[in-house]
Amino acid sequence: MIAYLELLDTPQEKTAFQTLYEMYAKKMYLAAVRIVDDSAAAEDMVHETFLSLMGHLDKLSDAGSRQTWNYVLTALKHHCFNWMKKQDRMVSYCREDDIWAVEEKGLEEECIGQEQKEALAALIGQLRYPYKEVLYLQYFNEMKSREIADVLKLRPDHVRQVSRRAKKQLKKKMEEMGYLS
Repeated sequence: MIAYLELLDTPQEKTAFQTLYEMYAKKMYLAAVRIVDDSAAAEDMVHETFLSLMGHLDKLSDAGSRQTWNYVLTALKHHCFNWMKKQDRMVSYCREDDIWAVEEKGLEEECIGQEQKEALAALIGQLRYPYKEVLYLQYFNEMKSREIADVLKLRPDHVRQVSRRAKKQLKKKMEEMGYLS
């Protein structure tokens, strides 16, 4: 961690980064191992993610919030998926729910109380990459298309298209469940 801190300029940035590192390093490693199924690669992905987060500390002001965890986890998943693509490894979605559930508390318990919103969050959790990540960042982290594009290394117009497609999928599933008529 000392090497990371040397790259930061102000004491405030160093304190914020240290807090972030202490809170999430282990959780990020566990999530990365679940995704890439390789402990050495998982360590590399956590390292790369922390390096990329250094430029976005202003967006991570409340280190303990669900919003920050979602942002960090999405950045980590992005690095993992890119690594897997470079390795020509198949991206597996069978353990996707486990990755988002690294925290003890569920997203619904912390953020959402109503039945329909809980169902919506569960349905979002069933979506594949990048649909899930775009919607989580868009609605739970209240990020704009440009910000999401920056995090996921996509074009803003592609983010908007992914969002439209994901909403269409969610609407269809909500209708099937009887939440929409």
